[in-house]
Amino acid sequence: MREICEATGINRSSFYLHYADIPALITAVVGEKWTESVKRIHEEMHGDPNIFSEAYVAATLREAKRDRAFYRAYFEKFGTAEVEKGYQTLFENVFKPFFRRLGIESEHCMEYHFEFVKAGYFAVTRKWLLYGCPETPEEMAKIIKRSMAAIPDDLPPVPDELFI
Repeated sequence: MREICEATGINRSSFYLHYADIPALITAVVGEKWTESVKRIHEEMHGDPNIFSEAYVAATLREAKRDRAFYRAYFEKFGTAEVEKGYQTLFENVFKPFFRRLGIESEHCMEYHFEFVKAGYFAVTRKWLLYGCPETPEEMAKIIKRSMAAIPDDLPPVPDELFI
């Protein structure tokens, strides 16, 4: 705590007026960075609803590369906890209809399939960040897209509230 206050030039009482403790500070920083990143990605994609298109994946990877030290540290310390909040909306509005088109009616089975897609996407992104992002975001988007080849380009659009 002392080092944080010294580095930022604030006293401890000022810190505690805004944050209960260091985890509260980290949660606030992560939430702010996540919101800024999602906004930039959404603006770059001009509302393109297919979050699994190569262009969209490349946009997310460009964002991760822009602040790779933060994202690498975040994935190492917190995994995908903050990201998970938005995934329920994505699951309900995008993937459930897709899984039904595939003939999967069991929500339980849908959750398994969805978990597989999420875990793969984040595992590849974490590894790329760990390696220092040697490939371009566009090259990585092709790798990820090939890995998720069964996901069609005509998924239902992502609801706007996912980007807020």
